[in-house]
Amino acid sequence: MSWPSVIIFVPMGRRRPFETRIRSLGVVPDPATGDERLHWQGCSYHLDLSGGILADYETDELDEVAARIGEPYAVYAACQSMDAARALLTEVLPGVDGLLDTNHHDVLDTGEFLGLLARFPHWDWRRTPSAELG
Repeated sequence: MSWPSVIIFVPMGRRRPFETRIRSLGVVPDPATGDERLHWQGCSYHLDLSGGILADYETDELDEVAARIGEPYAVYAACQSMDAARALLTEVLPGVDGLLDTNHHDVLDTGEFLGLLARFPHWDWRRTPSAELG
């Protein structure tokens, strides 16, 4: 199975502090792809902090995101494993008022997502939508 990936949305006005939080983990440019890489706690990540992932969304999807958080800034993160994804997200999402698109069934408030991870620490959102969690 491919690397799990997520998109994190925060209000555009919160871009700088959120981007700084992620970069503080040691993000470095990847000259081969133009994206950025992170090697953190023994795991590898491919990131796009440009906000360009928004171009992959349909207008109605972006309208829904904007209705929930205002004008969005988005970060794309591909993680080498589900454990790596959980580690990164539990590091960067606390206190963040935003949304997380699991790329599989759900766009959740970041607090709701973290709550689900706390209750279901081995949750694989690629296989199980949040609505199916007990």
